[in-house]
Amino acid sequence: MIEYRRPRLLHLKAQLRDVHPAVWRRFTLVDNLSIADLHRVIQILMDWDDEHLHGFRIHGQDYGIEYTDGIPFDEDAETVPLSRFRFQPTERFLYEYDFTDGWQIEIRVEKVIDGALSDEKLVPLCMAGREPGPPDGSGGPRTYAERRLDAVSPGLIDDMRTVGEVPGRIADGDDGALADPETFSDFKQAASRLKSREPFSAVAFPRAAINAALRQAFTTKRGSP
Repeated sequence: MIEYRRPRLLHLKAQLRDVHPAVWRRFTLVDNLSIADLHRVIQILMDWDDEHLHGFRIHGQDYGIEYTDGIPFDEDAETVPLSRFRFQPTERFLYEYDFTDGWQIEIRVEKVIDGALSDEKLVPLCMAGREPGPPDGSGGPRTYAERRLDAVSPGLIDDMRTVGEVPGRIADGDDGALADPETFSDFKQAASRLKSREPFSAVAFPRAAINAALRQAFTTKRGSP
């Protein structure tokens, strides 16, 4: 006879390793979700695109979604519920994403709640966090740190001044401000550098956007438009 267990609510904290300032998320989800579901939750928490291989290391065993020419796994992550592991507070396990960039996230179990859960609790929820997630494909912890420093380097002020001068000249009646090849080239290059810095200069933690994405992902039946 199969033993039925009511789902438990897991309070988890996910923190990127080797990233400063620290990037972390505190979130909840029910343990009748699968390992594959947890992967999807983490992708949303970090605002990643799910375009690279990943894997979990839980209780000494590797789990993940198997892809052609990817890492083989003994079990299909879609069929392995988190309840199998009977997680307890203070336990930790590892999530790895994009083996080229080498992102590693340590996940710690902070609290486990037994008992009846409301429908609202069945949808994963991000409760707190710090810093936006590194852009997907940004090169890993070391490269990300370098890009973050570059985003706030003195060159940023110079580029902002170069871009800002052109609208000022136009407002002053100089309609040919961009007609000068040198001015246009400087403007275009500065604008391009500013755009490339944008993903690395954000400081806000987008909790509202994360929770909206989680609600959409876990209240919409998979496969529906």
